[in-house]
Amino acid sequence: WRLYALRRVFSGTVSTGQKVRIMGPNYVPGKKDDLHIKTIQRTVLMMGRTTESINDVPAGNTVALVGVDQYILKTGTITDHPEAHPLKTMRYSVSPVVRVAVKPKNAADLPKLVDGLAKLSKSDPLVLVISDEQTSEHIIAGSGELHVEICLHDLAELSGIEIIPSNPVVTYKETVLTASTEVMMSKS
Repeated sequence: WRLYALRRVFSGTVSTGQKVRIMGPNYVPGKKDDLHIKTIQRTVLMMGRTTESINDVPAGNTVALVGVDQYILKTGTITDHPEAHPLKTMRYSVSPVVRVAVKPKNAADLPKLVDGLAKLSKSDPLVLVISDEQTSEHIIAGSGELHVEICLHDLAELSGIEIIPSNPVVTYKETVLTASTEVMMSKS
């Protein structure tokens, strides 16, 4: 299983065999944390279900990169300039509110499930994968019921096992918007 790193080329050209600096979301300029210097194995043009290998891609295009997926968790900046700063990580306006606990149909397939959850987390920036050590539950949280259904389908494909999902649970949250003008007492 190989994950393509789908990227937009903002300036210059990206090419097969190019040595690049991969800056993760925790990279701080001047430090070495979350910085990897690697070679792009292949540049690929994605066209629906088909892919075509190409030598280089100029600015303004979207390209799939092979060989950098293990260094990027969900987002990152790829450059060949030694003094470049990373692009700001995208913030999404949706939050994962629908949760489903998953377990393998066969208990011996638990390592495959955990591997599939790691791949799912890497491939979808909006999914939240939680492994609760106390209850031994593995939870997928998505932005809606359809999103969670798609994640369950992808998880079954990525792990190659049968999965037993729990019923979806919607997180209920409430908050105080303004201070009260009245004095109140409460007991706990």
